Amino acid sequence: MPPPSLLRLCTRLPTSVATPRRPLTCTRFAPRPTNTRPRFGLSRTMASSAAPLQEWLVIAPDFEGALEKRLAVRGEHLAGLKKDDESFWLWGGAMLEEPITEGQAPKMKGSAMLIGASSREEVVERLKKDVYVKGEVWDWSKVQIIPFKSALRKAL
Repeated sequence: MPPPSLLRLCTRLPTSVATPRRPLTCTRFAPRPTNTRPRFGLSRTMASSAAPLQEWLVIAPDFEGALEKRLAVRGEHLAGLKKDDESFWLWGGAMLEEPITEGQAPKMKGSAMLIGASSREEVVERLKKDVYVKGEVWDWSKVQIIPFKSALRKAL
């Protein structure tokens, strides 16, 4: 059987148009579905009155000397991320003092992330619940939340 994209989409013609030789009318390809998701997974299932998702670049520097605290609550932090809607955390990771060298522990100085949310307030509300804020890893007074528009994103 050919792949679904190559199947002919056939419909019966009204009896007034159909002839014994051509009882069906066919098109080569099936029409594209109209409910496709936007690129980069930036959709949410919400009420029609909800604001569309926007991208927010977040830069969250650590408090001076917070590396031990960061490592102590890292597992809890990562587990908390998985509880959120998949379109909320678009990418994220640790900011480093210098590139990682073999045999050396990474020298982390904060976090950078891209978030999909309807408003800045939604971003603030979620970040304030994070164990990195509650555990005084991120210096909340220095966190930057910047409206952002991706032009290109690729996974490593």
